Amino acid sequence: MTAVRANVLADAHAAARYLDAAVGMSTTLTRVTTRSAGQVVAQVIPGFRLRGLDQQLSVWDLFVLWHWTSMQLATTPPAPMRNLAHGGPVFLPWHRMFLLRLEEQLQRRSGDADAGLPYWDWTTAGGDLPPADQLTTPLWTDSLLGTLRGTVTTGPLANHRIRIEERDDGLWSVPPRPIQRAAAVQIGSLPRSQEVRAGLDQPDYDNTPWDSTVLAHRNLVEGWINGPQMHNRVHVWVGGDMLPGTSPNDPVFFLNHCNVDRIWESWMTKHGRTYEPVGSEPDAPQGHRLDDGMIALLGQPLTPRQVLDPSDWYSYDALP
Repeated sequence: MTAVRANVLADAHAAARYLDAAVGMSTTLTRVTTRSAGQVVAQVIPGFRLRGLDQQLSVWDLFVLWHWTSMQLATTPPAPMRNLAHGGPVFLPWHRMFLLRLEEQLQRRSGDADAGLPYWDWTTAGGDLPPADQLTTPLWTDSLLGTLRGTVTTGPLANHRIRIEERDDGLWSVPPRPIQRAAAVQIGSLPRSQEVRAGLDQPDYDNTPWDSTVLAHRNLVEGWINGPQMHNRVHVWVGGDMLPGTSPNDPVFFLNHCNVDRIWESWMTKHGRTYEPVGSEPDAPQGHRLDDGMIALLGQPLTPRQVLDPSDWYSYDALP
């Protein structure tokens, strides 16, 4: 069997299992300290220093550090907004690998080898609703994710703890603190179904110059065209800890990216399991080609080719 990823608002068991695991992963400490983690990151980012407390980190903290690190590594050739996980073709396969690694932790912690991460359909339970109603869906109550504005001190995520945060002067290790959100402050509404349909109708996965300017499926889903849209818009709308490179601090990050991955999976069922660039294109950025190893701090690196078909790992209860 493989995991089935379900709508977080339609499967109470999957939602509770995920939130419980998220809190557990953020409060159970590993033997990894900020000092030792900083030494590892400094091997790929010369001169890197993790400021603040020297403390033990949780498994969740390591995912936060991994995501932030990927955003600091530029591609060759360079391009604005492009790094080894964003702003180019590898955005979707890299985050698929990232989700797989967290799903493995969920399965290990729950004792259920078929446990799947849930997704948040931010169109039907978001952008397709009037802006005021987007703030009052069941997702943002004490039965699920808790408050949309301010400090999350009630509900299943009340004890979720953050130790790594991005500031203007770099990455800091801070005393464990709860999640912060500021929904609909910088942008008033979530993505709509018509934007997903436009992304699904794009015939090309990506194309030259493989950056944040191209009109193709990947870039529409990532949300740079007339942005922020789709994925990017969700980060900005939730705000708070979802804004910086340490955005995996908020478990809503993975609900967002599961939906992004779900849209990509729907696109592939329509257009085929194709990926560009394959590697022969003269301007293809290193780290974004079909057989390039993707940056990994947890588990073995995978290539985009290896994650094009996820059926051995998971499926979705429904595709958009």
